Amino acid sequence: MHEPLFLDGEDILYIHRREIRRADGEPRLRSRDALEAASGAPQVTHDGEYLLDLFNMAAAYVVAIAVRHPFIDGNKRAAAATALTFLYLNGHSITERYPEELADAVLALLGKKLDRKQLGEWFRERASDRV
Repeated sequence: MHEPLFLDGEDILYIHRREIRRADGEPRLRSRDALEAASGAPQVTHDGEYLLDLFNMAAAYVVAIAVRHPFIDGNKRAAAATALTFLYLNGHSITERYPEELADAVLALLGKKLDRKQLGEWFRERASDRV
C-alpha cells in the first residue's frame, strides 16, 4: 500500500463546518482532544506497518468521530464526510446503492448492528478507483 494521505484535526474541523453550513446546526467543537484522537485513529501501526487498509482506515474515522463526539452537533455527518474525503484523497470514490445508504450504515454502526470491520467492508464493496 502506498503512503496514505491522512486528515488532521484542522481538516476534520473544516469538513465539519462545511457540513454544518449545508444542513444547519451548531458549529462548535466539544472536545479538541476527541478531535485529535479521531484524526489519529486510522494511523495505527505495528513495526512501521499500518494495521488497517484504506477502507478500514475510513471506517476508523467514522467510529472515532461518530462515537467520541468531538463536536456539539453534526458528528454523524462529519464522520461520513470525513471518511468519504479520506477515500477520495486516496484515489477512491464511493457509490451508494440507494440515497442515504452511508447515513444508514453510520446509524447501524452506532446501533451496534455493524462494527468497524464491517463498515470497512461496506466501503470496499462500494468503492471504485477515481480516474
